[in-house]
Amino acid sequence: MKPTSETKFQMIGNPSVVDQIIETMKQALIRGELRPGEKLPSEPELAHQLGVGRSAVREAMKVMAALGVVNIRHGSGTYIADKPSQNMLSPLVFAVMLESNMTVEFFELRLSMQLSYSVLASQNANAKDWQRIEAAAQSLEDYALEPEKDIETLTQLDLNFHYAILEATHNPLLIKIGRTVEELFFTSIHNTLAAMNQPQNAIDSHKEIIQAMRDGDIKGIQQAVEESLTCWRPEVEDVVRRTTLKDKQPKANAL
Repeated sequence: MKPTSETKFQMIGNPSVVDQIIETMKQALIRGELRPGEKLPSEPELAHQLGVGRSAVREAMKVMAALGVVNIRHGSGTYIADKPSQNMLSPLVFAVMLESNMTVEFFELRLSMQLSYSVLASQNANAKDWQRIEAAAQSLEDYALEPEKDIETLTQLDLNFHYAILEATHNPLLIKIGRTVEELFFTSIHNTLAAMNQPQNAIDSHKEIIQAMRDGDIKGIQQAVEESLTCWRPEVEDVVRRTTLKDKQPKANAL
């Protein structure tokens, strides 16, 4: 069992006490005063050190537990998480989705992420990674040959290709952040595939990305990724379509 942290916390003032407790914990993590897996002092001790009520400490711990920052183990205590949780990215997801006026910024976010993880994957991928990447690309191509195609399935197959590249980076933090960023664009990818009436552009761009990655050609990767997103950009910039997918569901055999 990890020892209880010996960090001594400074008393904090009145405004937004719960937020200040969370900020205090964040700063302690940044400075290395708290470490992953470390047990926090008891609720009464934290309240005493911070100069706040126990109810504020309890509420702050609940918020941080929901965000995946701490683990509350009943009968044992509260511990700093020992590894990143998907919940930690939830605030990012909501923050992005609440930016309803985003247009170019939305496009640039995905473009920059894809460029970064595709280059890293080209450097770190092993034989099994290449098999998964190529299998993901082939799955989309095979499904596209079906006489009746569901756009949601095509969208997921498109995302699976990018997830396979992300996994090939072998960087756990980038994988988590990258998957979250890609998931944000499900609606836009869906609408792009519907607008194109066929997924051939996506199939061709995946092949070009794979070839550039195989060659270790950074400029080629950049060109292939940028070209793959060219037809997708208008959908991203159409805020109405991006936010009303449920009202624009195409029929299953629309492609």
